[in-house]
Amino acid sequence: MTSEIRKLLVLVAGAAILTAPAFAWGQNDEAKKDDKVEIVEDAADAAAEEVDEKDIQNKLLKLTTLEDAFKKALRNNQLLQRYIVQENAKVEATEDEEAKQAARKNIGAAQKKLQTNNVAMNIVFGLGRRRTYQYDEVSSTIYLRVGTVEEAFARTVRTRDLLRNFVVQQKALLEAEKDEEKKAEIQAKVDNGTRQYGVVAAALQVIYGVNTQRSYEYNPKNATLYLKISENELDKIKVQISELQEKQKAAAEEAGTEAPAEAAKE
Repeated sequence: MTSEIRKLLVLVAGAAILTAPAFAWGQNDEAKKDDKVEIVEDAADAAAEEVDEKDIQNKLLKLTTLEDAFKKALRNNQLLQRYIVQENAKVEATEDEEAKQAARKNIGAAQKKLQTNNVAMNIVFGLGRRRTYQYDEVSSTIYLRVGTVEEAFARTVRTRDLLRNFVVQQKALLEAEKDEEKKAEIQAKVDNGTRQYGVVAAALQVIYGVNTQRSYEYNPKNATLYLKISENELDKIKVQISELQEKQKAAAEEAGTEAPAEAAKE
C-alpha cells in the first residue's frame, strides 16, 4: 500500500491536483467549532450487513491532532534531508565500493520518501495554489500564508469528497449518454476526476494516516482526529499494548541484571 501511494504521488508530482477544477476550493475554510465532524470513507458508505455488536465501529481511538500531524510531516522532511546528507558524506569518505553502493541505495530510498512527503504536504497545505501574503514589519520579511492546520485539513477533506461526488455524477451521465463523442468527453472527465481523487486521498493518508477503508471522527474543539473502531478491535489493541509492556519490562529487567555483571567483570 505504501509503495502504491508513493507511485501515485510521484507520478502526479502534485501538479495535477493543484490545477484541479475550481469547484474544489472556492468555499469558506472556517470549520465549525462546536460540532464533531463525521469523516466517512468509501468502505463505510456501503449498507451495513448484520454484524456482531462487538464488530460495530462505535469506539473512538485517538489518531492524531492536526498540529502533531503537520509537525510530524515537517520533522520527517528534516530527518530525511539530514539522512541524505549523511549518506552522501559516506559515499565521499569511503573507498569501499560495496559501502558506496549501500549508501547510494539508502540515498535513493530516502529521496523517494522525501519526494512523497513533499508532494503530500504540497497538496494538503498548498491546495489550490493559494497566494495570501503577510508582511512582518519587525523583521522586514514576507510570508506566504497557507492557513491554519484546521483550515488545511478541512479544505483537503472537502476537496476529496467533492471530487468523489463529481466522479459519481459524471459516471451517471456517462451511462445515460448515447452520443459516442460526448461519451468520450465525459469519460475523460471521469478519468481525470478519479486520478485527482486518488492523489488527494493518498496525500491524506501520508499526512494524517486517513485511508478510504475506515471511518473517522474529527473533533474541532481539540483539533483531534479519531479512528472509529469496534470493541473487538479495542480488545486486540489492549492485548497488544499489554504484550508490549511485558516485553519492555522484561528487557528492562534483563538490562538491569546485565549491568552489575559487566561492572563485576571490570
